[in-house]
Amino acid sequence: REIGSVNTVIVKKDKKGTRVLIGDNTDWKGMYNPLQRLVGDDVAKGKKEGGGKQYALILGGGGTARAAAFTAAKLGLERIYWNRTPEKAADLAKEFGGIVAGNLGNNAEVEDSLGAILAKGEGTVKVVISTLPKAAEFTLPEWMLADAASLPVVLDVNYKPYNTPLLLQVVEKGCNVVRGSEMLWEQGVGQFELWTGRTAPYGVMKKVVLENCLPGEEEEK
Repeated sequence: REIGSVNTVIVKKDKKGTRVLIGDNTDWKGMYNPLQRLVGDDVAKGKKEGGGKQYALILGGGGTARAAAFTAAKLGLERIYWNRTPEKAADLAKEFGGIVAGNLGNNAEVEDSLGAILAKGEGTVKVVISTLPKAAEFTLPEWMLADAASLPVVLDVNYKPYNTPLLLQVVEKGCNVVRGSEMLWEQGVGQFELWTGRTAPYGVMKKVVLENCLPGEEEEK
């Protein structure tokens, strides 16, 4: 209910024995688990020491972006939203808290630019979560990747292709990344356990996902 989108349906019985369908969402766990491993300690340390705000930049405005916003909140990060349809980004900000960036520029004089928002909060982008389709051919503005000491962790939800333009860009710059394939098996573990009530075979599921998502020779060329 908090996320407002469903990716998993579970069949249960109520007190009268009637079958009921219950919706759940494991996308957020697919994002949260790997991101927590990469930035959890840094975020906690930053909060303890004080200073500037720590942000997650969420790209896109659909159901997966809702899970991304929920994930960012669970990580303890402030949220900044950007989408080509600003109204969708505004809806996310209204429901999950945060700020809408009108553009991703670094002009501090443009009030709703990403650069101005960061300057006002004296903050940095710790995490970028892109829920944009591969067809968008999206890449980050170069100014966000200029400081090697404060590169964001980048999660791209696309699991095919294995390498999107965004991932190729940020890997070259030295960013830590979470690929869509990792999110896929992490959220699949959550689905398996909800459906079966048993501990998921994590290693097996990871192996199967990678076998189907790793690039072939043609894609690598």
